[in-house]
Amino acid sequence: MNGNLWYEVARQRVADQQRSARQAGEAREARAAARARRARAKAPQAPVVPVIPDYAHEMFAELGDAVPTPRREAGDGRQTPAGR
Repeated sequence: MNGNLWYEVARQRVADQQRSARQAGEAREARAAARARRARAKAPQAPVVPVIPDYAHEMFAELGDAVPTPRREAGDGRQTPAGR
């Protein structure tokens, strides 16, 4: 066999190895995606709406003070200027 033929055979083998490696990677990704889909399907779904409290004090306990009290500004009795 001459040198060109050996070169072509080696080039084809390398191409086959690369093709099979790419196909194996794609198959691995497809299996991982299928596993993720099955896991999502099995996982319990969270409720879409928030839980409605039974009593009003439970509803307002999370909010705290909804309206902040005005700040007490230091001054000598006159209105403090807004600028610095």
